[in-house]
Amino acid sequence: MKRYLFLKIFIIFFPLSLDAQPTLYGKLWLTLESQGTYTGTETEWQSNASRVGVKDSFKFYKNTEFIYQVEYKFDPVEGKADKKKNRIFKQRNSFLGIKGSYGTFFIGTHDTAVKRSSSKVDLFNDLQADIKNILHGENRMQDLLGYKSPIFGGGFTITLNSIKKSESFIDSLGDETSVSINYKSDSLYVSLANDSDVKGYNNTRVSLEMPFNKTKLGFIYQDSKELSSGTEEDGYVVRASHKINKNSKLKIQLAKSDMKLDSGKQVSIGYDYLLNKNLNLFIFFSDLNENTKFKEKEVSAIGFEYKF
Repeated sequence: MKRYLFLKIFIIFFPLSLDAQPTLYGKLWLTLESQGTYTGTETEWQSNASRVGVKDSFKFYKNTEFIYQVEYKFDPVEGKADKKKNRIFKQRNSFLGIKGSYGTFFIGTHDTAVKRSSSKVDLFNDLQADIKNILHGENRMQDLLGYKSPIFGGGFTITLNSIKKSESFIDSLGDETSVSINYKSDSLYVSLANDSDVKGYNNTRVSLEMPFNKTKLGFIYQDSKELSSGTEEDGYVVRASHKINKNSKLKIQLAKSDMKLDSGKQVSIGYDYLLNKNLNLFIFFSDLNENTKFKEKEVSAIGFEYKF
């Protein structure tokens, strides 16, 4: 599907949204990091998926809403967020959709169901200690047709993604899919998610989070198969967070797998202090190691996350 389709659809619906109030939002997320690798140690500022976006929704037929979101990553440290294409901005989740009592249909660029199924379980998502260093399946895909069901059965939701693989979107429906069934209540979050031929892999992921008073325990187990070689590996993430008081939290996370690294293992610990609803101050240490030593890395960081 051509990228300018977004512009065409936006122009069609724009007159209907003149009375709407688009929401401008974003996040400035910076860390000062000391990174030690086999070549030595460097200290530098790092932007962690700092972003800016606009989103809105408005009714256009009874209880049905038109929704849209346009979001881009930017890098205030190095200036260019998309280094491969030498661009200042890099597209994040950006989509058009329709939302009603039947659920939400959307099309655009979006995180897959597998990635979304465990994004809250990963305590260091978008930081140097992200589970993407260890596990496959942390994908954001273009030309994605998605559906998210309303809540049913007391806490269940279903997410379905079909990703374009050929020039004809209709002909390629079902060639690459990402699906999940999720359950969430006050005492439990559990998800079963599956990728089929997404970036050449089949991934099955189980995610779990359980609160115990001020402590939350989380677990991810994943099995992945590379379709071109038939190689199959599994991996897991175990983590815990403890709320010291209403403003501060301790975090620890272990991730282990051979998927991306030979005997890959990542151990991370951190401390968050929420100064106010918009500003979080934090520190963390992460140790990533594997057999060859060339991709080993130790990161010590102090930073802030400011949401607007």
